[in-house]
Amino acid sequence: MRKGYSLLEQLVVLVVMAILLTLAGPRTASALDRAAVRDARMQLVSALGAARGSALARAERVSVAMDSSAGILRILSGADTLLVRSLRTELGVAFASSRDTVTYGASGRGYGATNSTIVLSRGAAAETVFVARLGRARW
Repeated sequence: MRKGYSLLEQLVVLVVMAILLTLAGPRTASALDRAAVRDARMQLVSALGAARGSALARAERVSVAMDSSAGILRILSGADTLLVRSLRTELGVAFASSRDTVTYGASGRGYGATNSTIVLSRGAAAETVFVARLGRARW
């Protein structure tokens, strides 16, 4: 007598697996979107902190330029580019900001009369980062 599974038993297992994957697929995609947006938020906050720290260390103005159409963050100090992050290419995350540049002075304080808001999104997941007038980022 042979040991094994019949074709009918294998088909039943495949159908059950397909049903389970169909139910779990949207939840998995949603979890991946949330994870990508969270990672993009951490990278954005880290870039803002790095720009603030560079402004203090260099004793000059340092800016974070946000190109929302290309999904790119750049940290600029004078003519030097200190850091480039492509959130759209790396994580598939789009962002929209109320201002295209956040600038930190030599004292580490932000320049500009208004607060900045940056909304990061992918799929149904979205997070908002606020940059206060003094330059601190919160979410």
